Order: sequence, then C-alpha cells, then structure tokens
Amino acid sequence: MTTRYYDYIVNKISAAKKTADDLAKEVGHHGLEGQIRELALKECVEPFLTHSFQCSSGKMIDIFQSQSDQIDLIVYQTKAAPPILINKDLGFFPVECCRYAFEVKSTLTASQIKDAIKKFKSLWPLKSYPKRQDDGSIEDGGPRPVAVLFAFDSDVSGSEITRFLKYESSVHPACTVLCVLGKGYWFFHGGRWHGFAADENEPYSEFCGFITGFMNTLAAEETAMRPFSPGGYMRAEDQRVMPVSDVESGT
Repeated sequence: MTTRYYDYIVNKISAAKKTADDLAKEVGHHGLEGQIRELALKECVEPFLTHSFQCSSGKMIDIFQSQSDQIDLIVYQTKAAPPILINKDLGFFPVECCRYAFEVKSTLTASQIKDAIKKFKSLWPLKSYPKRQDDGSIEDGGPRPVAVLFAFDSDVSGSEITRFLKYESSVHPACTVLCVLGKGYWFFHGGRWHGFAADENEPYSEFCGFITGFMNTLAAEETAMRPFSPGGYMRAEDQRVMPVSDVESGT
C-alpha cells in the first residue's frame, strides 16, 4: 500500500513525462527537446526543495576563477554565497552553494553516458571551501555537489547499471547518482554502488527512491550548513584590507 506522499511523487513525474513526450514529439531540434526535458525535471524537483534551496541552470565557479561546463540543472542555496544570475533560470554559481548537479537526457545512450561523465569531471578542478596547506598548496575542503545523471528513457534492453559501470567504474566516480525512468535508481556511497532496478508493478518507484534520498540530503543540509566568507569571490590577487590610517596616508 502506498502513501499519499508517494502517490503525489508518482503523479508528478508521470504527468511531467507525458507533457514532455507530447511537446518533444517530432520537434526536430535536439537542443529544444533537451530543454523541454530539463524543464520537465525541474518541475518535478522544485516541489521537494527545502526553504533554503532553489534550482536553475548554468556553470559552477570557485574563487580561483575556475568554472565547470554548462550544467543542465543545479540545486543551490544562497546562505553560503549568492549566485550571479543572468536571469532566474541561468547563472554562475559558487561551488560552495551548490548541492546537486543534474545532467538530463531524453533517451540514455552509451555516448550520452560518456558525455555526462565528461561534464561532471569538469567539476573536479573546482575548490569548495579551499584550505591552504603548510606547504602553500590549496586543497578542496568539500563537500562536493552530488552529480546526478537522470534520463526519461533508455535505449538498452538489459541492465542499465551494468552498462553504466562499463564507463564509470572508478573508485571516485564523477557521476554518483543514476536514475533512469523505467530502468532503476542507483547511488554511490561508502565505496560501492547501491540501488534497485525498476519494478513494473510499481511504476516510477525508481524516481520515488531518488526523491526520498534527495529530500533527506537537503533536510540534513538545512541544519548543517558550513560558515563561509563569500567575499573571496570579489578579491583580486593583490587586493588587501589596510588600517584606516594607512589608507589615509596613501601607504
């Protein structure tokens, strides 16, 4: 027996998929079809955001001017550092404020798995909460955004996770969550992959599993957000703060 909350999630993704399928049918433009799918997923994610979080698309950045590839959907909060929004749906996001990064695919293929992994690897150079070591080097202080590969369909008839692991078998995977409608939901934790294949007797149970983990993560973040000084994003290398007396004397 399912709960009202579970049924709400199922109805949400079912309606979004149908609408996206109808709009994308014979659209004849790969980029437009992709945008339709991204908006459909956004509509299914936004209702489950806790009050500190929002979602948009764009690039992640760090205080050293590094930037990621374009990310389809970013879940971020503004308590740590505000984003630079070009408009409400596009911007540059300090990596410290980012919690999830989504790559959204219409029908998942082998080439799209490889493309998503490549995009997620562009997050690796970013330094979140950077820490200077005794030798002067800079290390990432984490946490890293959760990298989610989400697809509305798949072109493989067999196991989705088996195919995925042909391309992402690293002990430190760039993509840490895989959710494919009709195929299953898996996540990387504690050095190994966990999850389950979709059950035809429980439509969209894979999406419900993902949303459960998603909500649990955001709820935990609400009570454990780390302090951060976002002014670092405004600092040029030679900028420094001087005592008022030095400023007035020109020294």
